[in-house]
Amino acid sequence: MTAETIRAEFSGTWTLGDLPVRRIGFGAMRLTQHGEAFGEDAVPRDRDQAVAPVVCVQNMYGIGVRPEHDAFVAECGEQGVAFVPFYAIASAGRQGGATGVEDEAVLTVARAHGVGAAEVRVAWTLHRGPHVLAIPGTGDPGHLESNVAAGALRLSDDDLVVLEAAHRA
Repeated sequence: MTAETIRAEFSGTWTLGDLPVRRIGFGAMRLTQHGEAFGEDAVPRDRDQAVAPVVCVQNMYGIGVRPEHDAFVAECGEQGVAFVPFYAIASAGRQGGATGVEDEAVLTVARAHGVGAAEVRVAWTLHRGPHVLAIPGTGDPGHLESNVAAGALRLSDDDLVVLEAAHRA
C-alpha cells in the first residue's frame, strides 16, 4: 500500500474505537531518497503530516548499530519528531540483551566516569539530541537506577569523539 493510497483511504478523521487519532508514531522507518511514507523505507516528511502529525519514530539504534541512520535521527529532530531508539544497550545482542563482549572504547569512557558500559551507551544515545528518548529496557531495580543515572552522565567532547569512532567502526 502506498502513502497516496493510505491518504485516500483514510482522508478525514481517523478513529480508534470512539477516540479520534490526532497524532501518529512509527516504528521500523528508514531514510530513503524519496521518503515514501508508511513503509519500512519511510521517513516522516512534511507531506506525511497531511494524514496526521507524526510525533515519534521508534527504531533500533545505538553505538555501532545503524550508523548509516545518523542523518535520519538528525532529520527527525529537525522536524520536531521524537526518536525513540531500542537496543541502545544490547547493541549486537538485540533481543538477547548485552552480549558480555563490550567495545573497548565504551569501556574506556565508562572507566573514566566510574560507571558501567550500559550507562555510557544510554548517555551517548541521549546525546544525539533533545528529541531522542532512549528505551534501554529495565529488568530489575539495579538496571533502573543505572538507566536513570545515565541521563545525568555528561560526556565530554573527547568522550564523544571516542564513542563516535566506535559507532562508525
